[in-house]
Amino acid sequence: MKATLKKLLLVLFTLISFNSFSQTPEPVYSFVRANHNFEWYEQQAKSWRHEIDLHTKNNMAWVYYFTANRMAGYCDSKAWENQKKDYFLPLKDIIKLAEKAIPNSFELYYMKIYDDCAGNDTGSKYIMKAQKMKPYDKLLLPWLMNYYQFKNDKSNIETVSKKWYESNEMPADLLAITYNKLMSVEENGILLVNGDNDTYPFWILQNVKKIRTDVLIMNVSLLGRDSYRELIFKENSIPELILKKNAGWHMSDIVKHIIENVKDRPIYVSIQMDQDIYKDYSDKMYIVGLAFKYSEKSFNNMAVLQNNVENKFLLDYLKFNFSNNYAQSIVDQSNFSYFAIFLKLYEQYQLSGETLKAQKIKELAKKVSQRCGHDTEWMQYFEK
Repeated sequence: MKATLKKLLLVLFTLISFNSFSQTPEPVYSFVRANHNFEWYEQQAKSWRHEIDLHTKNNMAWVYYFTANRMAGYCDSKAWENQKKDYFLPLKDIIKLAEKAIPNSFELYYMKIYDDCAGNDTGSKYIMKAQKMKPYDKLLLPWLMNYYQFKNDKSNIETVSKKWYESNEMPADLLAITYNKLMSVEENGILLVNGDNDTYPFWILQNVKKIRTDVLIMNVSLLGRDSYRELIFKENSIPELILKKNAGWHMSDIVKHIIENVKDRPIYVSIQMDQDIYKDYSDKMYIVGLAFKYSEKSFNNMAVLQNNVENKFLLDYLKFNFSNNYAQSIVDQSNFSYFAIFLKLYEQYQLSGETLKAQKIKELAKKVSQRCGHDTEWMQYFEK
């Protein structure tokens, strides 16, 4: 009887232990596409490590395990550091394990690209190795875009843009808001941007759909790379800028250099750019849409804003959401960028007695705030 009880307890313990990992592991993406809390990434790291320990044939298990660790570290570096266990490992250690388990694989090279940040010859080598195996895999597209941007290889930039568009990986709503950002800029303007979702959609629209190719998109973070900055500045007749890397440079140094040296083209910054990057010029930035225009002289920016939103923007996609993709939460956060300009227009319409327009813009503001879970918090500003 005791032997039987022991066996039952052993079976029960085994089931409980297994069930602690039995949660079906889910694909883990960069926060550029999906954003979760630390606990979620921790659970995914456990689950994918369990899959790996079971000798799964799915090479993507390594990518998801790697990404879960990377995202957990971004969410809470102290918690990640304090909980280093079998499922939380330094990224280099995960790569070493993967080298033995999935040698010479696309997934291994993809992880090595991240490890080297693709910022040197080694990282570029892994990009090329991965591309030979899966030429335009969705995972590889951002790295390929950067690789060819750094070389200013316009032919391959166009090819990668087309492949990216055809893959449907780029959410349609991100392309829509990017279209409206481009419509916020005057002819031949320069638009300063930063961040993946505030950069790649521009290059896709310009290279695939040929929309507003007159606008020069300049990612201030990428311009921190000396060779790339030299190419772009030379091509656009912008004086050379030498960043004192050892002295601790900031992206604001690049913005300052462009503003002070470009006089023949209007300059804008994306509404999604961190204000700290252009804080020295904040009193000369005028909102004209989903971008701020830099201007030494004041002007009637509200008239420009109203014209852009009423006559140039595509906004129907905000009224109803028919999509349901893994990046929806990121899309909703991006669309919340409209809230500030909708509030300004609402106030303008109220003052001019345009009640119907005021009500319509308020409804749009409510929709974008609801999708982010901010309607209760933010819609009160429309009642003041």
